[in-house]
Amino acid sequence: MRNAGRIKLGYYPLPVEEARNIRALLVSSAPYAAIDPCVGDGSALIEITWNTGAHLAGIELDADRAAVSTQSGIATVHGSAFECRALAETCSLLYLNPPYDSEFGPHSNKRMELVFLEHCYRWVTSEGVLVFVVPAPAVGTCARLLASQFDRLSVFRLEHPESIRFNQVVVFGRRKKSHLRGEPKGADDLLRIAYKPQLLPTLNQDVAERYAIPSSSPATITFTGLPLDAIEDALQRSVAMQNARGILVRKQQKMTGRPVTPLHKGHVGLLACSGMLNGFFGEGEMRHIAHWRSVKYVDEFNEEGESEGETIIRKRERFSHELTLAYESGQIIELKETKEAKPGDEERS
Repeated sequence: MRNAGRIKLGYYPLPVEEARNIRALLVSSAPYAAIDPCVGDGSALIEITWNTGAHLAGIELDADRAAVSTQSGIATVHGSAFECRALAETCSLLYLNPPYDSEFGPHSNKRMELVFLEHCYRWVTSEGVLVFVVPAPAVGTCARLLASQFDRLSVFRLEHPESIRFNQVVVFGRRKKSHLRGEPKGADDLLRIAYKPQLLPTLNQDVAERYAIPSSSPATITFTGLPLDAIEDALQRSVAMQNARGILVRKQQKMTGRPVTPLHKGHVGLLACSGMLNGFFGEGEMRHIAHWRSVKYVDEFNEEGESEGETIIRKRERFSHELTLAYESGQIIELKETKEAKPGDEERS
């Protein structure tokens, strides 16, 4: 995953149109428990279970999205799915759209799609339904686990532009009864799907396949990790942080007071260049913010060596000062060192 994707914690929500197509394949006659381990803001899970009376539960790592999901009526746990526990075979529908990434470790790093599936599939009751949204190549990675724990496996290609962008497919499966689990029958077919996703049927309202969701009681998710947000807030007030603040955080120096004697131009220049006179100046249209800073330059010059044709390149570091003025009108003026034009530059330009 790119860094931009990791910043938002691998959050790529399912388009609403695809959620409606998934809902068309699900049939329920009584309330049931549904879990989404990567619930986000809850929009996908709500759309998939719309008007079914389902008991919704979810897990979300991002605090803001977890709050939105809770406000939407989903019993949301804020934290990592790998620090959450639920009793085995307690939910009838598991909707899983995990981050599309790999583990970070010294060796044997697995795809996150497989890691999430290994952690969550046990929550699905016998004859419960799995809805697994992943990139097509990830189907092959998860093929043996899917085939050993689920039957009636069906894979459909998603055709929304955002889904096409990430090569997404959706896998439907029904949890096997306990005495049938363990044999990865049909894994080879899933492996072939990973290499030729273009041959998959498209998920739309015309698909005739249906999955019956059995009834179940509400599922309870227990968070066993540390409350990171509460710890972060408390850390700022801790004695340890107060003692370390002087070392870790540089205090901004402020100089106030009136000079003993009137300042001459030379004094003002020194104070300005050192940044001690930064602030607001002027009135009316001429009111502006002045900010001085020191900038390091490296000059290069050549010297002839002792031997013929030898050239010695020397570098010299020096500091110069730059002034930036920002006026109320939005005009910005910079006063800084410019490179001197050499003879012949105008002719070359």
